[in-house]
Amino acid sequence: MLAQSGISTEGPFTVFRTGTNEPLLTLSLPFDAPPTNSPSMLRFDFGFASAEPDASDTFFDSFSVTLQRNDQSATALLLTADRTGVQWAPANPGGLELQPTDIQHADSAFPYLNPALALKFAYSISFALPMALAGGPLTLFLDLFDNLNASSSLAYVQGLRLESVVPGVKLHSAGIVSGPYSEEPGAVHDETTRTFTLNKPAGIRFFRVFTDKPTRILSIRGVGPQLVIRYQFEVPGQLALLTSSAVTGPFAADTNAVWDLINQTLTLPKPPTNWFFRIAGDRSTRIVGIRAVASQVVVEYRLVLTTLESAATVTGPYTEETGAVLDEADRAFMMNKPTVSRFYRLSSDVSSRLKPPRAIANQLVWEYEFNP
Repeated sequence: MLAQSGISTEGPFTVFRTGTNEPLLTLSLPFDAPPTNSPSMLRFDFGFASAEPDASDTFFDSFSVTLQRNDQSATALLLTADRTGVQWAPANPGGLELQPTDIQHADSAFPYLNPALALKFAYSISFALPMALAGGPLTLFLDLFDNLNASSSLAYVQGLRLESVVPGVKLHSAGIVSGPYSEEPGAVHDETTRTFTLNKPAGIRFFRVFTDKPTRILSIRGVGPQLVIRYQFEVPGQLALLTSSAVTGPFAADTNAVWDLINQTLTLPKPPTNWFFRIAGDRSTRIVGIRAVASQVVVEYRLVLTTLESAATVTGPYTEETGAVLDEADRAFMMNKPTVSRFYRLSSDVSSRLKPPRAIANQLVWEYEFNP
């Protein structure tokens, strides 16, 4: 799927190799940085290996990582690696002035890649986006320079992602839906039940949950003179974009896809022919959009919200069974048997149906399925 020879996908790694008679191999990947009030971390693993001998007055093969705003108003050169090691935040005339300490790094194991080169090193990288790179579209450039000598060099990257970093979970509100939003200082946060409780406002207020993970407000209900706002994290622990040239498959994980957790997108180089996409993970998801951005394809997704509701009569009113435990992998809810008759239904933002319950000891298991 990558246009340039010398760049390949091998398991979870995107690998760059010299020896193609091209002096420069480049892979560019787009990102959407969150707004300036959401500090972000760019994280990835990279490694470099070379068989070049140590020689004076030589421009060695090298690998560089650069992050740039799409309007080219700000450029950050994060690192350059060659056989002598890594220069963290090297001089970058006209670009942002970074310090080596701005590029957090820790040694990591170098994977087996062919050819096996004697001189090699690998790191896990974290870079906090400065204000000049926040709140706009960005492009990450991965460049391998080949001095075209007979000695081999290679570099790899894996796990590219942009993560928001906001301490704690806060409730914000505004008088109009478009904001501006500010923190509700009187809201009491219960981390266990994932709720905020606050006094009912005198006028109309709009609410949102502000944190370092995508969230969704599930319900807002009045309890006496107070409001109880319940939310959930929209964060899958594992997610992979599957691709195929045929709608019937077979589908395989595309390891070049860059997962943007905050904007809920997966971005990959534009394929040369028509491709079909699926998302696999530990949470139920649905693809809500596919768009082309220059030489990239951006796949937008949303997590599927599914809740179990019950009522004393078949006509309702129905309310959520807050004690029901959802097992998304098995598509089932488990709950204690009710002491009186109850009627149940499934609430979801995709077409679905609830199967007949199964009794296991003093519990009920409700399985469900998504309609084709």
